[in-house]
Amino acid sequence: MTLSPGHHEGDGRAREAPGPRCPSDDELLCAATHVSDAVHDGRLDLEEAGRLLSATYRARSRRELDDLVHDLVAEQAEPPTSSGDRAFYVWAAVRVTIFAATAAVLLFAVLHALSPS
Repeated sequence: MTLSPGHHEGDGRAREAPGPRCPSDDELLCAATHVSDAVHDGRLDLEEAGRLLSATYRARSRRELDDLVHDLVAEQAEPPTSSGDRAFYVWAAVRVTIFAATAAVLLFAVLHALSPS
């Protein structure tokens, strides 16, 4: 008796064929979104983005798809590392804190002035 690929002789149920899994539509869309974001951020030019999108939709395995957009995802996830960037964020946090404290004091003063004595 010959068995067709993907079937097991004992119970007749189909088995998943071994090998790489094809990327789903959602995975393809996610990869295309990473390419689009890289163009928007100025990390890719349109020619390179077109090449990557073509390769993305031709990908036959999840691994192939991951290899295409791995660098784009890694670049996007990197936090700012220069001391100038850190100083900017620290100073922004200080300004927000001062603004919030000033607003709270003014709100308290206005509410206190409006309350009946």
